[in-house]
Amino acid sequence: MKRFISMILVLAMCAAVLAGCSGGTTASSASSASSGGASSSAAPSQAPSQAAEPAGKVIEINFAIHTNEGTNEFYSIERFKQTVEEKTGGQIQVHLFPGASLGTEMENLEQVKIGEVQMSIFGDNLTSQLAPELDPTVVPFIYPSAQEVFDTWNGPLGEMIRQALEERGNQILVGLQERGARKLTANVMVQSPTDLKNIKLRIPEIASWVTVWQGLGTMPTPVAWSETYSALQTKVVDAQENPLENIYVAKIYEVQEYTILTDHLYNVFHWTINKDFFNSLSGEYQTIILEAAEEACRWGDTQLAAREAEVRAELEAEGHTFVEVDRQLFIDAARPYVEEVAKTWDQAARDEIAKFYN
Repeated sequence: MKRFISMILVLAMCAAVLAGCSGGTTASSASSASSGGASSSAAPSQAPSQAAEPAGKVIEINFAIHTNEGTNEFYSIERFKQTVEEKTGGQIQVHLFPGASLGTEMENLEQVKIGEVQMSIFGDNLTSQLAPELDPTVVPFIYPSAQEVFDTWNGPLGEMIRQALEERGNQILVGLQERGARKLTANVMVQSPTDLKNIKLRIPEIASWVTVWQGLGTMPTPVAWSETYSALQTKVVDAQENPLENIYVAKIYEVQEYTILTDHLYNVFHWTINKDFFNSLSGEYQTIILEAAEEACRWGDTQLAAREAEVRAELEAEGHTFVEVDRQLFIDAARPYVEEVAKTWDQAARDEIAKFYN
């Protein structure tokens, strides 16, 4: 896999050369990160260097994206690319690799950690792998809306999670983008928790999700997102869950009859950058990256509701069925298993969700 990725990156850089870009790598060393960006993006822990970049030196950012082109997050990342390249006068070139072309989300996580790629976006795998005892925002059936998720990230617990990502994952969180609530899809009409019994459910490789969904009666089956369509088509799994846009762009509706509006997790995309690479940049370039990521995330947030309404209308016109459910029934049924997961958490994380149960 590593050799294959290297070949892809070399080809991308060759294309950049042919387009008139010189083939440099990173800039000379500088100190750590700026606290720039709005409240919902990360605040790196140290002040940046103020050194200017050498004239004519082109810096390459390879951006791994495990989801598909044509999504809200992809358009947001394109916006980030355009802003960074314009504001640096082309001195930073951002190369996008969507559709898991550099590997699965879990592989991207390792690639950013070791600096094989410079940036990526992650769903819930990021903190589930690097800070599982600190982040309740990635556990289903807890948060009632996206706003409460952002509130957690903007508070003391969010700062603890950011520090853990830097220390354990060698990456800095530079943006949080609303992703849309996750919904269940299936070929049986699920209307209550009892209807979940014995359904083979595709989920990511996240231990807390296995605990909760297994408690609800399903048979959780970890499958990479890029393999989910074929797993459903060949009946390896019976059902899956994802935000509506993922369901649409990946054509999950072709192999699933129902979308059940469980809205069980208001998750976000976590934009990260390799810490060593970021710290090698001048303060000026660090600020450009932080501000461009924040602006792109906020722009994406403004597009999300209209995009989801458009997708739903299109799917309904094609005969796909949306099933309204009583979310509280699912929340109540999941609570004992959420509490089981919470036994593994730091006290700060347990305190953070107490308000939702009291």
